[in-house]
Amino acid sequence: MRAALATTLLTVALFTSKLAHAQFAPSPIWTGAYAGVHGGMNWSEVDWTGGASFASENATYGGHLGINVGLGFAVIGVEGDLSLDNAQYSLFAGIGGLTYGADAKATGTLRGRLGLPLGPALIYATAGYAWADFDVTYRNGAGTSVERSSGFHGIVYGVGVEALVLPKFTVRLEALQFDYSTSKIDLGSLGRSTDSFDPSSAVVRVGVSYHLN
Repeated sequence: MRAALATTLLTVALFTSKLAHAQFAPSPIWTGAYAGVHGGMNWSEVDWTGGASFASENATYGGHLGINVGLGFAVIGVEGDLSLDNAQYSLFAGIGGLTYGADAKATGTLRGRLGLPLGPALIYATAGYAWADFDVTYRNGAGTSVERSSGFHGIVYGVGVEALVLPKFTVRLEALQFDYSTSKIDLGSLGRSTDSFDPSSAVVRVGVSYHLN
């Protein structure tokens, strides 16, 4: 997870360094509304009650929309997105007589963006609210199972680079870190009242946006 984020951060840093030596006038593309699609990889970790930790790697894809306001020296904006995870995402392990499983169904964010416009390119930082929907399954040795669908809330933050490649179209590369709060899951029918579930993930993704201005 850390290696993927580090690689993306290095790519953004190198791109920024090259552009910093050039003189650009801000492009008008950085003002107005836009919508697009994105896809990439999601490296997830889940911490369970008792100190157990699981890791998983899966594809993620979805759509985003937002609006930018160009200030000349900077670009500010708001962006929301919804992403779906690959159906193969799951975690299973026997702990204390129970088998634990988790499936990530969807994630969403509402983020602010602050960017430095370099002509047809934009280097930006982003942060805001994150939400995820997980199906959590527990099964004991007797075959009794409990399934819970829970929404998890937290924060997301990261960096990215975006560039104009065609009139009204931009492409982007970004790295995002998702940290969710620990939640308690009801396990009454398995003889345990609650269990803690603490997911986090790092996402590296590319995207294409169409600008409406």
